Amino acid sequence: LPRKDTFKMDESLHTFTMKHAFLHEDEGSAHSSATSVIKVISNAKSTFPNAITSVQLARSVQEILKPNGFSPPDTLLATSFCCDEVCRDLEDELRGVFGQNFHLGGIAGFPFGGNAAFGAMSHHIPTRGNLVICFGPHVGIDFDGVVGKVNRRGHSGSGTCCNTAIGSLAYVKAVSKGKNEIRSPALSDPTDAQQVFVDAMLLEHTDRLLQAKDEMVELPHAVFDCQDKLLKRIMDKCAADVPKGTKIALLGGIQVNTPEGTAEYFMPKKFHLMNSDGVVEKDLLEELVIEGHKDIQQVIREKRLQEKMDSLTANLADVPIMEF
Repeated sequence: LPRKDTFKMDESLHTFTMKHAFLHEDEGSAHSSATSVIKVISNAKSTFPNAITSVQLARSVQEILKPNGFSPPDTLLATSFCCDEVCRDLEDELRGVFGQNFHLGGIAGFPFGGNAAFGAMSHHIPTRGNLVICFGPHVGIDFDGVVGKVNRRGHSGSGTCCNTAIGSLAYVKAVSKGKNEIRSPALSDPTDAQQVFVDAMLLEHTDRLLQAKDEMVELPHAVFDCQDKLLKRIMDKCAADVPKGTKIALLGGIQVNTPEGTAEYFMPKKFHLMNSDGVVEKDLLEELVIEGHKDIQQVIREKRLQEKMDSLTANLADVPIMEF
């Protein structure tokens, strides 16, 4: 019998991708324990340095952008994350701060909405308002601490994450070995257009992926570089669509998906404050990392104390000073 990962002649791209993206479904631990939760958190922090929980990230972005002229009612949130259901938690946290988001993303988080979506989004920015863009690929960590897998609701074990990226990695390996029998759909066929594009872009990073110490760790970094490059092309093309005077906060990084019941993380790789022409005016990455790792309980206590002090100050009677 042929092995499960045997490469078939004249195999369709979809068949090839599905086979390799889901080779190890429902394997590993299916339930959490104190040990597994600690393992997930430990691996997330050690494997993806400066990773911030989704809750902390949303709060930190708001805190940092506030003195730079951003207020939630006058700010449009645009996101480019993968279609995968596990990628919604971060989006929910950001929406909790900035309201409804304009979605630019397709599979793996690539901004497949392209110029048309970005141009339309630019016209949705509130009058004299600002724009926050958050984008990036994702990667999972399961209950066993395995990077590149995640436990999904209703399954008896963990499965690959990100499926698209892992399918593309298999494609890169096949091409590097001279196995070119995969039948890609015609360019006019939209049914697998996004996967074709991801495969093609990831080919640029063949050497770094094949030489990586851990391909599952290196993969989201390579995918991020592909997305960053594509988004820059789109923003350069659509700069004229952005209203003059608009401030743009561009946040890019890697989502780290974890099983239900454990914190989701985001490893920021860039956080730029830009003008409406797309020119970077300030690098906010270091500030975000510092703010994102503050003790949340201490932050809450300080905020409540400041609110009490502000209330007392506002209610003080204006007592004239008597001179004797």
